[in-house]
Amino acid sequence: MKYLNKILYSFVFMIFGLALSCTEDSYLDETPYGFVTPETAFINKGGFESALANLYRLGRSLRTSEAYYQGDYAVTVIYGAGTDLGWYNEKRIYFGDYDLINSSTVIVGEYWNQLYSIIKDANLIISRLETSSLTDEEKQEIGAEAKFFRAYAYRFLVHLYGDVPLVTEEITSPKFDYVRAPKSEILKLMIEDLSFSSSHLPKTNPGNGRLSKAAADHVLAETYLSTGEFDKSIEASTRIIDDGQYELMNARFGTYSNQPGDVFWDLFRIGNQNRSAGNNESILVWQMEYGVPGGDNGKYVIERTWGPYIQFLKDDEGLNAILPADTLGRGVGFFTPGPLVETTLWESDYDNDIRNSSYNMQRVFYNNNPESKQFGQPIEPRPEWLNRNYHVWVKKASNPYGHPQGYDTSGRMFTDIYAIRLAETYLLRAEAYLAKSDLTNAAADINVVRTRAQASPVVPSDVNIDYVLDERARELLIEEPRRLTLSRLGLLYERVVKHNPVSEPTIKPFHNLFPIPQDVIDANTNAVLEQNPGYD
Repeated sequence: MKYLNKILYSFVFMIFGLALSCTEDSYLDETPYGFVTPETAFINKGGFESALANLYRLGRSLRTSEAYYQGDYAVTVIYGAGTDLGWYNEKRIYFGDYDLINSSTVIVGEYWNQLYSIIKDANLIISRLETSSLTDEEKQEIGAEAKFFRAYAYRFLVHLYGDVPLVTEEITSPKFDYVRAPKSEILKLMIEDLSFSSSHLPKTNPGNGRLSKAAADHVLAETYLSTGEFDKSIEASTRIIDDGQYELMNARFGTYSNQPGDVFWDLFRIGNQNRSAGNNESILVWQMEYGVPGGDNGKYVIERTWGPYIQFLKDDEGLNAILPADTLGRGVGFFTPGPLVETTLWESDYDNDIRNSSYNMQRVFYNNNPESKQFGQPIEPRPEWLNRNYHVWVKKASNPYGHPQGYDTSGRMFTDIYAIRLAETYLLRAEAYLAKSDLTNAAADINVVRTRAQASPVVPSDVNIDYVLDERARELLIEEPRRLTLSRLGLLYERVVKHNPVSEPTIKPFHNLFPIPQDVIDANTNAVLEQNPGYD
């Protein structure tokens, strides 16, 4: 599939040049005995399923380092850095200093390319289905998966970049005249694709990383929020919530449930994400297969990025206070949680909300060096440690008792990764109720999530969009693409100014969107691909 993916027709935003200056006599005579093309690959259901497997890989790679020059980009910039949650410990190009962000910033181009790779491959499948010999049922089944991924990719593009080129068919020759389609047209296509997927994906969740009707309905509910169709958003999310297959996990379960912890901690332990583990909250889970070629082994760098660099903590005599241990893993402290994550989110329920328990938000670290006189004692933080070495460790980004080969020095995670789980569906429906000024039902949905967390219920009069965003942070920290959520709502600038003292001095309202990558603009020689305002 890696070879197939390279040779399938590309979504062309670059100029391809081929210069040949050889004479006819200089060529060797060759007789090819086999060559993979769309014509030879898409001749039966197996060929289409292989192409679908690549879409799943590409979807998963939005959370891993597979597609990125620097793997820390995705799990920082998209999932937290430069948002209201915190900052990268170096300003550079990680949206700590927004004045440094321009159309040549690496992640701006890499994310664009990765998302259009998904669209390119989805379009290829959809186009080839029309002329295939598959049965109508098989066409609907495969088309439903491909259209989900096309909509999923456009979801990121439209919220991160705004108006973008709308491509819905296979590209068979170089094209240099792309133009940006209005956001409304992108959202319309997403709704069409997701509605088709909802109708033709299996209602019974196949689990273990495969798509279901609920996955389509979840993204559909979010998309309807962006089109202002709040009743339809409520209907889509209610189809999931009222489906008996799905329920919040409220009791200890799975691997390591015999260890000290709570049910929220259990949700993120290795082996616990899939429905086969008894997890009825999961809707879509990206699969990570340790030791399996193609399984993205070691490419999920969330522990390395979000975990504090505690190996540099010292005791009073200068000895290392922390020695490697399986229960601690290896954070490198690239992402620094800001005041919102450290304290503000928890002020009303600091001691009650299990999402803020020491199992899930570790704030105290203990000396584990037997040679130290402070062995077994809590390590007192020092000012020079606070940006990188000593801050709250969000324990979703750790593998206590779960590194496959004991202590792992790479800082990688080996758990499967939630793409969608039911708690977020409740919060999407709460957002839709809020948009309709139905504060009673909005509070009721939020309180379903808060009840599992043993947090105090919110009263309807306290529900506003900031409260919903705070609750999303409490529940979905590290899981949700926070930048996408804030950009979708047009609140990135406002929330950064309010909660991120590092990025606040340089962010401007136009930073709610990424710039269009400069190499894309330059390659599009036959039409003007306009830049987003502020980046000219």
